[in-house]
Amino acid sequence: MREILKEIVYIKSGVFAKGDVNPDVYYVQATDFNEDKEWAGTSSPVLSKSPKLIKHFLQKDDILFAAKGKDFFAVVYDGSYQPAVASTTFLVLQLKNTNVKPEYVAWFLNHGKTQALLQGVAKGTAIKSVTISILEKIEIFIPNFAKQFTILELFNLQKKEKFLQNEISQLRQNYYNELIFKAIQ
Repeated sequence: MREILKEIVYIKSGVFAKGDVNPDVYYVQATDFNEDKEWAGTSSPVLSKSPKLIKHFLQKDDILFAAKGKDFFAVVYDGSYQPAVASTTFLVLQLKNTNVKPEYVAWFLNHGKTQALLQGVAKGTAIKSVTISILEKIEIFIPNFAKQFTILELFNLQKKEKFLQNEISQLRQNYYNELIFKAIQ
């Protein structure tokens, strides 16, 4: 089944806020993610609760879409940092129904073909950005739940394989370096 994104998610902008004394709210920014677009685990609260912020608190399974800069990417908020709000770098997507997994939407937005499409329609020259009106028009194919699960399993296995290949490469490099060093002693 094909849908346009606005049919399956609500999209809102992140918020602009400045740091406070005695902070207790996390302010999610693009720098909170590593090069693999995973949580870096280095966040700490920088904002204080206020009526303005409470309505923007992230919910578990919200999809954060980095809509500004050279790299657009989507991640699913897992709720590990609470309470939290997204910075203006992000568009926040909330699912309207349960026919689609948030991880599938993030995978789809991160897919190379979708990324190429987004790069082509992004606005700006120095700093590219994807607006809500652009993102909500993206067409997404939604397979049944079992197929979504299979796609996500394959994607996770691919990530695990890449990690293991990097580990093997590093171990091989260390081994050869040790052999060469022993050869000169």
